[in-house]
Amino acid sequence: MHQIPMLDSCLMHPVIIRTLQGIQITIAAALVVACQSASPIAEGYPHQQTLRGKSKEQVMACAGTPLRESRQGESTLLRYYREAPLLEESMVSSKSSRPTVHHGCWATVTLLHNLVDRVHYRFVPSSVDASNDCEEIFAHCEE
Repeated sequence: MHQIPMLDSCLMHPVIIRTLQGIQITIAAALVVACQSASPIAEGYPHQQTLRGKSKEQVMACAGTPLRESRQGESTLLRYYREAPLLEESMVSSKSSRPTVHHGCWATVTLLHNLVDRVHYRFVPSSVDASNDCEEIFAHCEE
């Protein structure tokens, strides 16, 4: 009878290891999902900062005509959109390429009394950092 408890402990060891491995896999999966669901930062880019204080005419001279212009109270909103170039949407792998997520960026310039008060970027889809697309809209704007 002394051998039976020893046999039980030998059989329990793999069960404990499998349980711990299952817990580790669950925690790792939860961390991956949590990191992927966080939206990229859409504030603090160079052109967002340098546009502040510029006039509507200066913005339109360097960025072109917006897709949409609207008013909200005392503010004027200029909406721009830029999609990623097609070449940017494929990733080169060893002997071929594979498609990546189609993405772009909406840039909203908020003017208050005809001067830029704020520039906001919204990435499409929101899970992809498309800041380079928005920054490209304002690439010809002087600093």
